[in-house]
Amino acid sequence: MKGVKTAYVGRHSLLSAQVQAIKALGLELVEKIENLPNDSRELHKLITELKQKGIQAVLTVALPPHLLATLSSAFDLYILEMQSSTMQNITEAEKWVNEKPQTRTYLPGRPGEPVRILEFKGINKIKVIINSERVYTVP
Repeated sequence: MKGVKTAYVGRHSLLSAQVQAIKALGLELVEKIENLPNDSRELHKLITELKQKGIQAVLTVALPPHLLATLSSAFDLYILEMQSSTMQNITEAEKWVNEKPQTRTYLPGRPGEPVRILEFKGINKIKVIINSERVYTVP
């Protein structure tokens, strides 16, 4: 798989290990989408536009299941797997990140909240199918 035109859905800059993994898979990031539309018509319009641009795959970190299902029905879908934990302060998190900056990052919390730390573990190709069965209807 070489030169697969791919859209990246996310706001964060990619870590160097993520960029290396993307290249090793033959994914070519040609479009960055920071936020997907909430409206289903707008989402389907975006999917059509991406397909017209030759996009064959989508790469992301985390999205709600219904968005993952919609995207995986239209494209090959790849997820950047990130192992997550927390630390008590930014100093601790920065020290941890500096040990392996190519695979690690952190997201500061609000004042008084722990700092979320993330480590890149790999890329997973996924297919999401949602089966919905109403089990209660409002009278």
